[in-house]
Amino acid sequence: MKSIKKILFITPPAFSFRNNLDINPLPPMGPGYIAAILEKEGYDTSIIDSLAMGWENHEIIDENIIRVGLSFKEITEIIDRYKPDVLGISNLFSMQSLNAYKIAEIARGLNPKLIIVFGGAHSTVCYEDVLSTNFVDYIILGEGDVSFLKLIKHLEGKTSESTLDGIAYKKNGKNIVVPKKEWISDLDSLPFPARHLMNMDIYFGLEASHGRRRCRRFSPIITSRGCPAKCTFCSANKVWGRTFRKRSVENVVSEMRHLKKEFGIQELLFEDDNTTLDVTRAKALFGKMIDEKFNFAWDTPNGVAAFALDKETLKLMKDSGCYKVNFAIESGNQQHLSKNIRKPLNLKKVPPLVDYARKIGMDVGVFLVVGMPGETEEMIWDSFKFVASMGIYNPHVSVATPYPGTELFDLCKEKGYLKEGFSYSDLYIRSFSISTPELPSSKLKEILGVCQHWILKEDIKRNPLKYSRLFLSKIVKEPFKTSKKVVKFIKSLFD
Repeated sequence: MKSIKKILFITPPAFSFRNNLDINPLPPMGPGYIAAILEKEGYDTSIIDSLAMGWENHEIIDENIIRVGLSFKEITEIIDRYKPDVLGISNLFSMQSLNAYKIAEIARGLNPKLIIVFGGAHSTVCYEDVLSTNFVDYIILGEGDVSFLKLIKHLEGKTSESTLDGIAYKKNGKNIVVPKKEWISDLDSLPFPARHLMNMDIYFGLEASHGRRRCRRFSPIITSRGCPAKCTFCSANKVWGRTFRKRSVENVVSEMRHLKKEFGIQELLFEDDNTTLDVTRAKALFGKMIDEKFNFAWDTPNGVAAFALDKETLKLMKDSGCYKVNFAIESGNQQHLSKNIRKPLNLKKVPPLVDYARKIGMDVGVFLVVGMPGETEEMIWDSFKFVASMGIYNPHVSVATPYPGTELFDLCKEKGYLKEGFSYSDLYIRSFSISTPELPSSKLKEILGVCQHWILKEDIKRNPLKYSRLFLSKIVKEPFKTSKKVVKFIKSLFD
């Protein structure tokens, strides 16, 4: 029997590009939910977000990459000072896994008897790789709120192995996997995330956090879990399951009151995979937000499911404070969307929704994914022409990225589409990790550049005054440096 009193959660620092910081701090909701449960059970619990706490610290890794966040020396001092009985490390993203492993190695060196637990998407789908480091004792597979507590109770000798759910670990040199079977059906039974352990002040005032922020005091909020869609590039179902589960409107509104009263929150980020999937429930929630006069600004950084959206819902979103709606359409070619991406969306539904959103004063964005197996050059052009036809000239374009745990990864591995020397460090949205017979990565990069240049020219042609002001302001600020570039670009418009 082991006495467990102190539990420390750490989210690692993160790799990013030196010239284009592509990461944003966000309060760690996963550890926040688990910590809230552990606190109710009487455990001394703390959360350290290495990225946010060391946001100004940039360590040069090579000519292209930096590591942002607390240094490993600082992290070592924190672990040594806190002296936890259990250390939980978030390993959400495959390309950031080396930073998580380094923290585990440091912790093991400080205390060989320390129990080290990993969680997050990468840990869930790549548990064998994580266990092979020999620094990790247990892995929480998928939804961890209840599973983590069950593990703690077992380690204390209070329950048998039969109570464990969604756990991977080593025993006598072999990997033992207890599959995830028990998904939380009653999300209202969960306490609100332990934001009081997150040092929320370090996030307030950031210009960007999963998108750009409008208000100083913001917070993520999660109102549902699970996604029934079967998009081939997504691994969310491995973490949250396919069954859509939702919190009651009353429970969500109660958390909103809590955020307003305790933290003075002005802006919300709905981090659900499908905030509006249940349209009836979504309308009730947004209507209640209006009735409560919260006056939150809010958006949905993960996008919304256009196939489950209507004009009435959009109006309630706008009236309750939503200032931007992101349509996750992925492709402007219906055949490719249905056959290769397998997103349940009829593209004909999108333009009327975009028009209506603009009409009522909402900003509109779209998400595209290019370079999926089966996609051709013509299909990519269809995507850019489709969004341009709706007056959208700045789509958020991701290059298809083969994340472990997705059908896309399995297909690319089977067909030999992964680039030579592929590793998890390549898993960012501009890695061009896939070469298909239709589009080798070099050709894809070329086509994407041409398409992006074309859509920018279309925007300039339709909005000349906006760009005239932009060009003039740049020339005034840096007349000799900028004027030649501006002239060269304007000339290219007529090539």
